[in-house]
Amino acid sequence: MRLSLKRGKTLLIDGPTAVTLTSGSVAVLGAKLKVGSKVVVRKGKRLPFEVMKDAAFELAMGETSTFLEVDGSATPDSWRDAVDEILKLNGPSLVLIVGGVDSGKTSFCTYLANRALNKRRKVKVIDGDLGQSDIGPPATIGLAGIAEQIVDPFGVEADLVGFVGTTSPSGALNTCLKALKTLKERCTENGLDFLIVNTDGWIEGENAVNYKAQVVDLFCPNVIVAIQEADELKPILERLRDSRIIVVETPKTIKKRSREVRKALRELAYKKYLKDAKFKSYILNYIEIRGSSEGVDSPVGLERDEGLLVGLEDREGRFLGIGILSAINHDRRTLKVYTPVTEPSPRILLGQVRLSFGGNEIS
Repeated sequence: MRLSLKRGKTLLIDGPTAVTLTSGSVAVLGAKLKVGSKVVVRKGKRLPFEVMKDAAFELAMGETSTFLEVDGSATPDSWRDAVDEILKLNGPSLVLIVGGVDSGKTSFCTYLANRALNKRRKVKVIDGDLGQSDIGPPATIGLAGIAEQIVDPFGVEADLVGFVGTTSPSGALNTCLKALKTLKERCTENGLDFLIVNTDGWIEGENAVNYKAQVVDLFCPNVIVAIQEADELKPILERLRDSRIIVVETPKTIKKRSREVRKALRELAYKKYLKDAKFKSYILNYIEIRGSSEGVDSPVGLERDEGLLVGLEDREGRFLGIGILSAINHDRRTLKVYTPVTEPSPRILLGQVRLSFGGNEIS
């Protein structure tokens, strides 16, 4: 399908859609597209294509994909102003993003990263959103350096991953904080320039407030960007009132996703990281099994846990990949895991998510 738009318009694309820019000048979340470039909008995602100069597109659309043409920019003025202020910071900069589910956190992180790259900053991103991970598999916390402009961090390869094993921090607070601390330390080993920390959408209740406060204490950010529609972040912001906070709005064009759609996005990610997986048997005497999260402490009862998501590490604690627990045989002292990891004797971390071998979540 061919489509032309005038300067000053924005094309909102809901995936699954492949978009090719055939002429003109277009930016997506601060990233300028080259003529001939192709952008894949994933199912369940929406991307804004802002037309800077009259443009033409070629769209290859899926059955459920849609598009909408709107006037002006889809990027709120408050986002532009916030990024302008952040980029005036001198020296090492650490920016932490908070907001609820579908508030636009990932889009803001992408926009901020692209704008910072324009200023020749050395950008790194920590993705702490377990349930909608873009950097690393679901149920993990990932770190990546961003060397060039991006439209979707899902395509960015992680430099370091911490396996948590659950899609919400509420059942694994200590594990999440430990993983975040490890990634922060890695970022500062060779000097920090510009670090963006995206957090999860858990914002309601005293436990959520306490957790966000602990994350802030851990990172000591120069700036906290709070994205909200109304005043849903009020309890968190009151708790963090001694920090420098910039409040911005949720874009009116943001796509609200159902629980089923968010689940489908996780399953797409599981399948990505289980590509080329095979059933592998490990001798229990030569591997180490640990609980990655609170409440999962030992291999006792693993016979009942076929389908359990696991993380695999080497002996130094370096993340190797994910897998799915298949079976344990105490008589033969073997453990079978479905995984693409080829390490002969990994450390296996038990998660709390259960999957089919096709990568679909089992409730």
